[in-house]
Amino acid sequence: MSEQLVKSPLEWIDVAIKILPYLGAAALMIYVMLRTNAMFYVVYRWHQLLGATKGFNSKFAQRVWADHEDLQRFNLWFGLQLRTSKHMAKLLSWMSRHELTIEELCRARRYFDANELAFKIPSKLRRRTVRTMMLLVAAFLSLAAYVFTQTPYALLTVKKTHITFWVQPNGAFNGTGNWLPWGGSAQWTVDNQYCLFSDGLEPFKDQWDKEVVCNLVLGNSNQKIEDIIGEQWAIGMGVGCAAFVCLIFLIFIMLCEVNATALEKKVADVSGSV
Repeated sequence: MSEQLVKSPLEWIDVAIKILPYLGAAALMIYVMLRTNAMFYVVYRWHQLLGATKGFNSKFAQRVWADHEDLQRFNLWFGLQLRTSKHMAKLLSWMSRHELTIEELCRARRYFDANELAFKIPSKLRRRTVRTMMLLVAAFLSLAAYVFTQTPYALLTVKKTHITFWVQPNGAFNGTGNWLPWGGSAQWTVDNQYCLFSDGLEPFKDQWDKEVVCNLVLGNSNQKIEDIIGEQWAIGMGVGCAAFVCLIFLIFIMLCEVNATALEKKVADVSGSV
């Protein structure tokens, strides 16, 4: 009975798996657009399907096309988001004058404007604010990962009354107090003895809630509960990976800042010696 009366907040995972190929294609498009700051490769793919990628007959037009294609390929590889082929030519000339390599610029590109040929390092307050926020996000994700991987209970919601609770055969409770004391005490807790011998409605507010929860506690949907706990573990691992990626990205931007500061000093020294 309870399998039709309750739902898992994680049921959207099944939908996500079905549309995963489309999400992957969309993520690839977004990556390319953010990397190049243009829709060139997206439009180019469409033109390929239309058979419109043949070379130009005019040598001048072909030269213009080659310069544009070089620009887009340069942006895709190095992520400098140059706006025009002229900006690319100026960048290459500027790098030669200041004895810089593309590898050095790539390590500092987050704080380098390739179109203006200038380093733009944020203020100390802004950098500290961003780092603090990222640490808070990583901490929140780590906490969520801990809850979903270490909790031997399934998180369910009663469809009719929309109350959310944690349940496993032999017990259920509403809240996080059992594992996270700082998160507040549980609003209610029930077990087999309560479901078998209690005639009262407390601690529930609705008889429907009591019947649904007790049906689960008494072991009538054990397989569903086990499946949801497995899904929660998978989600927790994914969230834990997201927390790790967040920390890696934080280290990355800190290294970019160090590299940008060093390159800015190197450019100033070279310009001063000329």
